[in-house]
Amino acid sequence: MNINKDENSQEDVYMTLEELAPILSESNYLYLGHGTRSEDSKVVDSIFDNGLRTKNGSLYYTTLVLDAPTPELIKTYEEDGMDIPTIDSLKHLFNNWPHCNSKEIIIARLPMEYVNKKGNSADLDGEMYGAFYTERLQENGESINYLDSRFIVGCYDVDRQMVRMNKKFERSLSEETINWLKVGYEKTVAKTEARLDRQNKQLLSMFDSFDVEDNIEFDNLSQNFKK
Repeated sequence: MNINKDENSQEDVYMTLEELAPILSESNYLYLGHGTRSEDSKVVDSIFDNGLRTKNGSLYYTTLVLDAPTPELIKTYEEDGMDIPTIDSLKHLFNNWPHCNSKEIIIARLPMEYVNKKGNSADLDGEMYGAFYTERLQENGESINYLDSRFIVGCYDVDRQMVRMNKKFERSLSEETINWLKVGYEKTVAKTEARLDRQNKQLLSMFDSFDVEDNIEFDNLSQNFKK
């Protein structure tokens, strides 16, 4: 079930972070933030409608991982003797966004089940988060990855101290979305396996080259010794 009952409603829905605590602290999700300096609501409208455009085709360069108060993070922080993440600490981060003092922060939530943990950590070629991407062809013919709108919770407004909700966000994933994610996840895993296979072949080729050179050098030394 989506957070907004009426997707066709033209009226924006705003909620406080405290009201969103159940969504922002669920287990087995990765939470991301993306700041925007623009005060034009059409920019947020576009992100809600079309998804979040990635930089260099990767969420790694586009977003910050949020220390959301999930049971997993709370346990990890407690074990490390660190201050546990809370809604208040999340609000403090949003109100003091480290990138260009952004006043509007897009909040995304990804189910960890479809994050390719073996993928390249910089998400190169969409290996790690590719299951959540929609590719869009630009006018110049370039294909750009966009984080699909279904995983965008909303946009935190620093001035209002509230989150403008995204009507397309799916708190409970539909069967269609789950099937779509499964296909995308398989593609990301295949990319990782192909890259690792190429790297292994390159290493083997290097070792084979070294072996040949070493044998030639050893043979030359042997011939000189015999002389």
